[in-house]
Amino acid sequence: MITPAELNPNAKLNEAAPSPVGFKNVPSIDSPITLKVEGKIPSWVNGTMYRSGTGKYNILLDDGNTFHIGHPFDGLAMLHRFEIINGTVKYNSRHTSHGVERRIGQRDPTLLTFGPDPCKTIFGRMQTVYHHISKFGSNAALQENDSEFDMVNVTITPNFPLGETLEKETGIKRGEALVVKRDANTLQVVDPETLKPLKMFTYGHISKKLQGQLCASHHQYDEDTDEYVNFMVRLGPFPTFQTFTLGPYLPTPPGEKEQVEAPQPRLHQPIWRHLGAWKTLEALKPSYIHSFSMTKNYIIIPNFPYYYSFGGLSAIYYSSAYQTFYWDETRHTLFHVIDRHTGHHVATYEADPCFSFHTANAWDEDIELPGGQRERVIYMDYCMYENTDIVDASFELGKTPTGGIDLDQVQPARYRFDKLTDHKEEHQISPAQFRRYRLGQVPVTRQPHEDPEAFWKPSWRDTFRFSKWTRYNKRRVASYEVIGYDLEMPRFNPRYNMKPYRYCYGVCESRFAPSYASGAVVNGLIKLDLDHIYLGANTDPESTAKIWDEPGCSCAEPIFIPHPEAIEEDEGVIMSIVNTTLQDGSESCFLLILDAASFTELARATIGAFNAITLHSSFVDPCGRGIAVN
Repeated sequence: MITPAELNPNAKLNEAAPSPVGFKNVPSIDSPITLKVEGKIPSWVNGTMYRSGTGKYNILLDDGNTFHIGHPFDGLAMLHRFEIINGTVKYNSRHTSHGVERRIGQRDPTLLTFGPDPCKTIFGRMQTVYHHISKFGSNAALQENDSEFDMVNVTITPNFPLGETLEKETGIKRGEALVVKRDANTLQVVDPETLKPLKMFTYGHISKKLQGQLCASHHQYDEDTDEYVNFMVRLGPFPTFQTFTLGPYLPTPPGEKEQVEAPQPRLHQPIWRHLGAWKTLEALKPSYIHSFSMTKNYIIIPNFPYYYSFGGLSAIYYSSAYQTFYWDETRHTLFHVIDRHTGHHVATYEADPCFSFHTANAWDEDIELPGGQRERVIYMDYCMYENTDIVDASFELGKTPTGGIDLDQVQPARYRFDKLTDHKEEHQISPAQFRRYRLGQVPVTRQPHEDPEAFWKPSWRDTFRFSKWTRYNKRRVASYEVIGYDLEMPRFNPRYNMKPYRYCYGVCESRFAPSYASGAVVNGLIKLDLDHIYLGANTDPESTAKIWDEPGCSCAEPIFIPHPEAIEEDEGVIMSIVNTTLQDGSESCFLLILDAASFTELARATIGAFNAITLHSSFVDPCGRGIAVN
């Protein structure tokens, strides 16, 4: 914390001091305003785009001091809403972490963040351990009654299945819940129009058997079965893992009362499913997992060698995820394969040590081999890095120049944090490789028409057939090929989910700004043609990639909205939020709409004179049904 006078002697007492590391607060616009549109939005583009992100980094305290947030992921949550009707755009936004802001003002030592707190001493960390233990019960009660008690700001999901208990408490009808998620077992229901938080909850509210601390911000969804799939990790000396499915309510048979149980999957398996015999050739350690892959028959959970130290318990000591993680380049990346039909772990594949925030598409198919035999193969695409240097680069996301502030003079803390890349001679942070992994000889435990439990019911004869059980735990090798470079935050046509596809969209390094290697994170937009791979620079004349990039601009994750009568895969539009710094030094934020096929600009609508950090987005049609969900 620092006083306003330390950075700006002319600062007013009722204003937060400017950030010493370059983050600026974003004003909220609670009542919808109509934005001025330049260009023309296609007439078929109607619906609402929701974007999650962060909006407040400098918090004025009661004593006049300012609390500064040092990592963009820890900025207090902010949601954005764009309603598009017949070519017009209405916008509103809201800060959704007022409870966290109150906890900061009260110096709550139990707050958990992604980035480190440079003010916390060793003695302060020991106090934090005590408070985490002593306040565990009271914090759970406070969260139950405060819809903004914790910070949830990563993904935003429409049509989320809440279950009967939460539906009754919130008054939300089935299939109409708008939920914000993060990489922990904390979710937040918000009003789809005002964005007002209505309830903070855990997966345990849906089923008491879903207990744990960690899950993926990015769930997987199967439109054919209407299933939401995720996994849960319970930290501790002996961590446990489980996958689970949240699906549709089972139909009510004629003559029976309407079902009031929690939502169940269409395949009639229970709402939660353990990963089964999670046996590997080495002790399984919990690692940071932001997203995972799913096909029609399998769930694939990555296990990168970027681990939570001491089984995750060190997070209580540091109160910081970043300081909890450690990279172990001596261990393999593991891909654990779970059969969706049985819920059992059937295989583990190993790969070179690597790290990824985001997965793209995945699918499985049967390949015919010579001699008439067939092989089940899983293909899955990742935005992959050779190490975790990109996590260090994330500290620079959304920063603006600090105006030459000497951080060494700022007391009581220097606001410089010793990152892992600070000690690397070349200090290189390479952009992502777009890798397609191939998992071959995947065990086929049953056919769709067979009893889902039949394979796993051992007979007396099976007692002596050890090969039946050991062959599914045998370690396999995952191969991959690089099919593109410099694509992150991947999105594709949702109609091709879990199917072979051709086009992928994302953000890339801006040509008009320093590369990630310099510590800057400034993005353009990119479209890759995966059927015509070019492994040179995306800016080469021979490259098949298409790029939207303008000087002074930095783009957020794009989303793809398919044309309702599309024939080609890339018939649709791309939407993104763009922050720009103008020649006079002023800032501007606008909604950008591109033609997805040609990647040319169709329209833009200016939101405000600020830069907004938005992470992920979803789009719903005029009836509120999600058609581009992340």
